[in-house]
Amino acid sequence: MSDTAVVTQQEQASAEPQYVHFHYDGKWGHKREVLHGDKMKNTFSKIPIVDVSGMFSDKFEDRKNVAEEITKACEEVGFFYMKGHGVEQDLLDETFAVSKEYFSMPVENKMERWIYTNRDLRGYEPVHGANLDATKPRGDRKESFLWGYDPEYDVVKPTLTDEQKALLNTNCWPEDWPEFKQQMMKYHTRFLILARQLARCFALGLGCEETALDHLLTAPNTSQKILHYPPQDPTVKDDTGIGAHTDFCLFTILNQDTSGGLEVLNANAHWVPATPIQGTFVVNVGDFLMRLSNNRLVSTVHRVINETGAARYSIPFFISPNADAVLECLPTCVSIERPIQYEPLALGPYHQHRYQLLRDQFKARQLAK
Repeated sequence: MSDTAVVTQQEQASAEPQYVHFHYDGKWGHKREVLHGDKMKNTFSKIPIVDVSGMFSDKFEDRKNVAEEITKACEEVGFFYMKGHGVEQDLLDETFAVSKEYFSMPVENKMERWIYTNRDLRGYEPVHGANLDATKPRGDRKESFLWGYDPEYDVVKPTLTDEQKALLNTNCWPEDWPEFKQQMMKYHTRFLILARQLARCFALGLGCEETALDHLLTAPNTSQKILHYPPQDPTVKDDTGIGAHTDFCLFTILNQDTSGGLEVLNANAHWVPATPIQGTFVVNVGDFLMRLSNNRLVSTVHRVINETGAARYSIPFFISPNADAVLECLPTCVSIERPIQYEPLALGPYHQHRYQLLRDQFKARQLAK
């Protein structure tokens, strides 16, 4: 769907500019003008499909071809459909089934693991518990459960110092349902393997050695969510699944059901649907990968609008570098024509800053009620 109206050129000339507002870097108020007619830019109108099966090949040329195709998609769109990923369908089906079982529980049971009782904001967030669209005071019409990296479930089995262990986020699992944790960590383990392989594609596509990002992902700061979007009432104007935003991570691998509702913002501020395609995941560049690539790759604004009349379920996997990492622009992405756009960023303090912003926003919303 698109919320961009069709207007005549005369109406365009006389109308006041319209803007899409979005959440970026922890702050609301960033905006992009909705362009029509002669003002329109050359930008994407659909999301490309990339068959990534070659990235598992023993042949360097196969891996390089995939890397170049991914890089092109992420320079032009910032999103692509990942086909040929190799993840077992049984795992996806089982995790969606457990996800639906979790969300069917009474709210008071889920609230026993409320994110704001956890140091690292892991756990359950209820419907309207977050708000990425300041123009819609009800908050986002979704509920979620969030967890992240646990070295016990990492097939790499990293050797971590005491200081590194102290930086790891603390998960917040339901105590009386151990099978829930086992299923979710099984899914997380599989997607961590996939994400590390995809990171090598990004490194190769940006002109680096394939292993150039490996040291950033030995104990990565991952966040994985199961999400439930109850149906929206299209007549209620202050309701949205999740407001327009970018992801503060390296990249996201999204497994969505067949409901639809994910939309991606192009350079003309027109919304392009990321319609579900069987057998694919949706991958998008996050703010940290845009930063590493010195703005060569695009962290694209997106949102969810669920006006299907049915519930929507999705499972995004967000991967970020180790908590003690410092992000600097890759040398291969810096030139006279593309000077450095970002200062080095220490991720540990940055994540704590973002967590505090979320807490402050929550307190402000509570006080406003």
